[in-house]
Amino acid sequence: MVVSTTTEASLGVSIRGLVKGFVLTKRTEGKSQRTAEYYEENLRRFLWYANRQGWPDDIRFFTEWQIREFLGYVGTEKNRWGLKGNGSETSQRSSSHATLHHYWVILSTFFNWLAREGFIAESPVARIAVAKPKPKVVVPYSSDEISRMLRVCDYDYEHNARFSGSRNRAMVLVLLDTGVRLSELINMKVRDINTDNGHMKVLGKGNKERIVRVGKVAQKALWRYIMCRGRDNAEQLWLTEEGRPMYGSGVQSMVKRLKERAGVTGEGSTHKFRHTFALGFLRAGGGVFQLQYLLGHSDLEMTRRYTSALGMEDALRAHEKASPADTMGCK
Repeated sequence: MVVSTTTEASLGVSIRGLVKGFVLTKRTEGKSQRTAEYYEENLRRFLWYANRQGWPDDIRFFTEWQIREFLGYVGTEKNRWGLKGNGSETSQRSSSHATLHHYWVILSTFFNWLAREGFIAESPVARIAVAKPKPKVVVPYSSDEISRMLRVCDYDYEHNARFSGSRNRAMVLVLLDTGVRLSELINMKVRDINTDNGHMKVLGKGNKERIVRVGKVAQKALWRYIMCRGRDNAEQLWLTEEGRPMYGSGVQSMVKRLKERAGVTGEGSTHKFRHTFALGFLRAGGGVFQLQYLLGHSDLEMTRRYTSALGMEDALRAHEKASPADTMGCK
């Protein structure tokens, strides 16, 4: 991007420099590594668009209409950010309203910070409103879908793919039995696992630690995977076949391939295991406050969504037995 003058750059009003300062502030505020990276990744895309449009680098010249133009690009463009090839699939289709809202929140947070720090007089996002997306209906994996995915893992284990087969089975069962987030899963360390009682230490949002637990089936799967890993010194629990730590994209790709091979259709990937855990826990008699702790929620808002979803599922199942048209013998 073009810096207007040497004087302006020396005043520290370059938007690129301010993005760096904002991300650094988030890190020093105690935000998790993933949260800081989330802000950085999305603001980098905003900078990419600003550069493409030839906007000045001086933050003082950014206007409300430029922000509206950017949000319009996010909401309507199907080939965003100039990305091509593997990893760009989500940028090749229309974004959801939730994605648009995420960018609005990020830009609001960034420009509000600039105003508080005295770099601008007022946030250009202040008069822009983007409605919060309505929560989607929570749909879990069925027992049959879980069984089919596990059978694929077992097939691999029994046919010369012991490492990936044991790892994938253990990963599926840990996701199912704990409901941990993807970021929490990939950050697990070997030392955080107690194979005697199934307790696992998890580092959640805001760097908050909590202890979760897996049952005997998942404990056995974890033990077998750790045995297949051999005597390596990697501290990360989940590794690739080459012995490198797995990233979130790798886990998502693994689950996608697993679903395809198992004939499991429909939306959802790793986060759907979290939904499945939550509904299963409530259906088995677990309480909402215990679920709030196990999922690492800061309040009960999201937990209440699971109780509503459980009520919907149970009502639909009850209707199968009590359909008036069926029970009255209508033809």
